[in-house]
Amino acid sequence: MSERPAGGASVPGEPDDVGGSDADASARRSVRRDHGLGPVLWPALMGALALWVAVRLGAFDLWSTVTLGDGRTASLVQTFGNVDHPFHVARAETLRRALADGQPLRWVGHHQGGYPVEFYPPGVAWLEVGVWALALGALPIAAAHKLVVIGLFLLPGLAYVGLAWRDRLGLGVAATAFAAHVAVPGGQYGGGYHELVGWGLVTNVAGSIAALFVLLWLTDYLARGARAAAAGAALAAAFALVTNPRSGVALAVIGIGAVLAMATAAGDDRVPIGTLVRRVALVGALAGLLAAPELVSLLRFQHLYDFLRYESYADLGAYLHESRVATTLPVLVLGAAGVVLGLTLRGRPLTRAAAVTLVLYVAATVVLSGGGEGGGPLRQLETVRLMPFQRLLVIYLAAVAFAAGARTVLSGMPGRWPWRDLAQAAAVAGILVALVFRPPAGTPEEERGLFPVLGSATGSRAALDAALAAADRAAAPGTALYVVGSTPPYWHEQLWAPLVTRRPLRYDNWLWHWHFRQKAPGFDEREGHNYTQQTVPETFEADFLADQGIGAVVVTGRAAKRAAAASAALQPLTSGPFDAYAVRAPTPLVTLGGGSISGTEVDAGRIEATGTGTGGEVRVRANWFPRWEATVNGEPVAVARTDDGFMAVQAPPGQVEVVLTYTVDRVDWLARAMTVAGLLLTLALLVPLRRRWVPRGRRAG
Repeated sequence: MSERPAGGASVPGEPDDVGGSDADASARRSVRRDHGLGPVLWPALMGALALWVAVRLGAFDLWSTVTLGDGRTASLVQTFGNVDHPFHVARAETLRRALADGQPLRWVGHHQGGYPVEFYPPGVAWLEVGVWALALGALPIAAAHKLVVIGLFLLPGLAYVGLAWRDRLGLGVAATAFAAHVAVPGGQYGGGYHELVGWGLVTNVAGSIAALFVLLWLTDYLARGARAAAAGAALAAAFALVTNPRSGVALAVIGIGAVLAMATAAGDDRVPIGTLVRRVALVGALAGLLAAPELVSLLRFQHLYDFLRYESYADLGAYLHESRVATTLPVLVLGAAGVVLGLTLRGRPLTRAAAVTLVLYVAATVVLSGGGEGGGPLRQLETVRLMPFQRLLVIYLAAVAFAAGARTVLSGMPGRWPWRDLAQAAAVAGILVALVFRPPAGTPEEERGLFPVLGSATGSRAALDAALAAADRAAAPGTALYVVGSTPPYWHEQLWAPLVTRRPLRYDNWLWHWHFRQKAPGFDEREGHNYTQQTVPETFEADFLADQGIGAVVVTGRAAKRAAAASAALQPLTSGPFDAYAVRAPTPLVTLGGGSISGTEVDAGRIEATGTGTGGEVRVRANWFPRWEATVNGEPVAVARTDDGFMAVQAPPGQVEVVLTYTVDRVDWLARAMTVAGLLLTLALLVPLRRRWVPRGRRAG
């Protein structure tokens, strides 16, 4: 791509040379490429800001010493510790263990009876395992999780650099957008610091960030035909889908928006519609092939996934309110101005595509939010989770408008560009000071930039690990552990349990589940994924413990502790912030009607049990799914789904050996083959095309 000559003369493609009105030319000149200090100042500012954020979030502070209840000290990993973070750390550790055992992770067996991995795909978990591997196993997976979350939080800065650089807007636009992204926390579901770091809703934000890179590379491919950009777009789109399938909404809108932006552009910016359709179809097909195991499984088994909607927009006013919370009102207003600029500026294909995409995405969100509580994919969408991608687009377009306004205002300053760059940098620094260092008085902590978040290295976490270890030792073989409660102010603290034990686990509050057949006293899963304070005491009774195959209990919370201590079914093991109990007469996870089980082994994707009986039903307390296949004494038998969502098979009288295996069927193998084909085709795009040699004389002719 051409650069401006040293002498300052304009060249094709620079703002001065693009046709249009004088007003258009003035607007284009206000967002021109960097001069003077710009090429040095803005990268230095972004790099310093990224380093400062990494330090502030603890990227170099991965361990902490805590004092235990008995006065001893222990060194614990210091990672983000609240809400969804424990769940995602446990998923990454589960993936790491599966790979260490020589098998891909397909069934997560420890979480509330188990679930197929496609129902909560492990895209980000792969990144965490990758960081662990790069560190040669020297970092615990919890530390890798912290580094990945910090990296994801900083990653939009690179996308903003790509968007601004490709459109020759100057890195001041990217730096401004990055500073706004860092400084504005964004709200619980807004996709910024609050959602990603504070609440740990990692997959939703990661999918949106990947979609932003799809916008960058897909538009670049549509505009210039760069094969490497097509490969990047396909890989980013596939990652978005295998991280959060909800990202498919953003990807579809990006494809439509980019095509419309290029097809309706003026003059030389316009690309023939046939070319656009072919190119976007290629990227879409490659992304579909790469993500085939996820997409095919969701299509096959969507009727088995019952989704509990936690949040929704009550009306248009609620959506507008959340849009303001996600970005702040000034950024939202600037974003609207950026849409106008993006639609009117010529020679800025990526900014134009971002503007068109934002308009379509807002319209899609409003329409889908009006779909009510219907069934199928719409019910599972939960449109409040679409906000993160909208936030990323609004911030970028707001930065475009801010840079245009700043250049216009500063154009009257004496001297050349260095002073203007410094003045604009000072304005960006002012944003950080106002939102991070010196927020207005009375601003709630969760609305302040980079507010402190709860860490995992605490005495209560050490007590939880000790209680889990005691319960794991005392529980009968072939039984599960039941973990109840979190110590204030933590939420979902019990979900750290898979890091301590490999047993199946049951919880009183399990964050997420996929079917509505679970049975418990006074429990209705359609009302939420947790037992209430009134119903928890009943879960310590013998009937519930037997129904769930529980061999030991770990509990915290004053009322829950009193109820556990009063239960005749439980025998005390240890006491402290978390109390541990063994079940006095445990029922294993696999039982044989009219007989007894002598041995049980439960692993991810495989359950084995041996016993003797008079014949009848073998009950397996793990969630049923069509991929489970069973043999009894080596002979295939049917696997039935029980009323509570577990499994049952029939066994003959006498000695029996029951084996259940989570299998790979022909459709699964076909999906895997599609992924291999997609990967090969994507890699082929990265191979430069060989130019056909033409004799010099024929070239001249």
